[in-house]
Amino acid sequence: MPELPEVEIASRQLRRWLAGRRIVSARAAKSRVIRGQTPARFAGLAGHRLLGIERFGKWMLLSFDGGEGLISHLGMTGKWVLRRVDEPAPPWLRASLVLDDGQALDYRDMRLFGRLIRGKTEQLRASPALRALGPDPLAGIDVDRLHAALVHTRRSMKEALMDQRTLAGLGNIQVSESLYRAKIDPRRPAVSMTREETARLARAIDESLRATLRDEDSPEPITYVEEGGENVFLVYDRVGQPCANCRTPIERIVQGGRSTFFCPSCQPRWKRRALARIGPARSPARASTAIRPPRKAPARRLVLIQGGRSPRRPAAAPEKRRR
Repeated sequence: MPELPEVEIASRQLRRWLAGRRIVSARAAKSRVIRGQTPARFAGLAGHRLLGIERFGKWMLLSFDGGEGLISHLGMTGKWVLRRVDEPAPPWLRASLVLDDGQALDYRDMRLFGRLIRGKTEQLRASPALRALGPDPLAGIDVDRLHAALVHTRRSMKEALMDQRTLAGLGNIQVSESLYRAKIDPRRPAVSMTREETARLARAIDESLRATLRDEDSPEPITYVEEGGENVFLVYDRVGQPCANCRTPIERIVQGGRSTFFCPSCQPRWKRRALARIGPARSPARASTAIRPPRKAPARRLVLIQGGRSPRRPAAAPEKRRR
């Protein structure tokens, strides 16, 4: 599944393929990919040239002359591929841009979870989908902001990092990889993180993203792990295989309906670590021997002496005779 590194690579490829090119024709099949729009609206991209591409997490915004724009989200199986117009079209073709150099830029998507949204660039940039995103971690992570976001939720670390409002672009793969590199239990409550641990996590996220970019970046379109591509990851999709660090078999659990891969030795259960850090609980016998402050003596009651004699207490009322 494409996440931040794969979308970053796709944006680099689109810049290279579309640089200086004019769109001769644009065509989109009626499908969920362009839901809410018509094929005729997509066809209006014809005649425009690319000015630039911005990436917001897993989203790309393509800006064309004339103020025209196109948002692209690859979903689960979306991919942009380049071919010559006289070559056969790829399977699951959903949209195509024919360029003035005799090549076609095709968008293919088997499962139809991707999105292509045409509109005015400024309106697309201000759309709710983009405005709701958190900071992009590839530009640098603000540790204090990330820590504040984590300690305000009782969700697990895996689920908190999957929330695109926390950091934009992280998905199932990168979260599993980052938590493994940071040696953090994915089931741990996010509220329990210390700032030092958050700083370690931020470094791990940066290392994971840059390692993926280094291993996957190439002139050719990426073939994802789910499509039979090379698995360049440390724990993702490696259940039962030995951990590269300690040789313990990698395990898999399900969190929020998604698979999480982790090493039970390098990422031990947080509860066990917390108890070990706090120390054994005090036994009741020892607790009872703790020094307590002395009780205050009851205040003495002063009695007024009248005529040298103490006042008599009033006699008790006689009991009623039982019948």
